[in-house]
Amino acid sequence: MLWILGGFVVLMIGVTAMCGLGGYFLMRKAKQAGLDSGLLSSNPAYAAAKLAATMNPDVETVSSDDGSGTITVRDKKTGKTTTLKFDPDKKTMVVTDENGKQATVKVNTDSDKGAIEVQSSDGAVKFGATGSNQLPGWVPVYPGSSPQGTFSSQNKDGNQSTYAFKTKDAPAKVMSYYQEQLKAGGFTINMTTNTPEGGMVMAEDGGKTRTLMLTVSGSSDGTDVSLTSMDKK
Repeated sequence: MLWILGGFVVLMIGVTAMCGLGGYFLMRKAKQAGLDSGLLSSNPAYAAAKLAATMNPDVETVSSDDGSGTITVRDKKTGKTTTLKFDPDKKTMVVTDENGKQATVKVNTDSDKGAIEVQSSDGAVKFGATGSNQLPGWVPVYPGSSPQGTFSSQNKDGNQSTYAFKTKDAPAKVMSYYQEQLKAGGFTINMTTNTPEGGMVMAEDGGKTRTLMLTVSGSSDGTDVSLTSMDKK
């Protein structure tokens, strides 16, 4: 799944970089990829993938079907093929490698829950403001804060999630609060790092099934806090 996701991220970076190219060169490449204004309007993600494949010297297009929004590409260095199928209505992309292994990428464009979700037989990963990603009950909530989930993953080994929030309190106060709360909850502080701008705290419960990593960074408008929780099965 990581290989598939990595390819998707590289593709998106390529499309983003492509937007900075000159108009004439961009249109010439678009014509070479067989793109037209109708395709760009009806299935923009598929159109962008076709264009990115045309412009990437390390990738060659094996086949493409505008009607179904499907394109198969080959990595010239490894010889591996990947098929991408785009559904503009469902805002999904199904990626299939040469061994038949699949991952589904879904884009949520809601303003308050914008996220990218990747699901495969190995598990699931979410990036972005995932409103459904709730802070585990065993993780202390800092007074006056509302941690928002930004990343989560689930697989056979357990769950991992990252949450972020901002506070006006000093970094030292935030770190002290979490160390006290975690110790009171039976956790052992395995590592504490202090810097002029903030620091990091890592703690683990007695059964070594739960781990929390706290990263604190001060700025001119407050303190940014990141919480990464890990639950082992």
